[in-house]
Amino acid sequence: MIARWTAACSRIAGWLSAAGVVLAILFAAYTKGRQDAAATQTEHRLETIKKARKIEDEVDRLEPAGVDTRLREWMRF
Repeated sequence: MIARWTAACSRIAGWLSAAGVVLAILFAAYTKGRQDAAATQTEHRLETIKKARKIEDEVDRLEPAGVDTRLREWMRF
């Protein structure tokens, strides 16, 4: 009787430890995915900021007539 109880406890402990390992792997993959998404989003923001600065610098170098010309290209009359 005790041998059966010990075998059953051993089997249950094995299944629980396997389930724990699977849950740990899933949690690690989930966290890694969130970190990758955050890194990608930050990279996208930086690219957008660089592009905006480039355009601002280009417009700052223009004379007022050049700014008006560029504005007319974007506006509808």
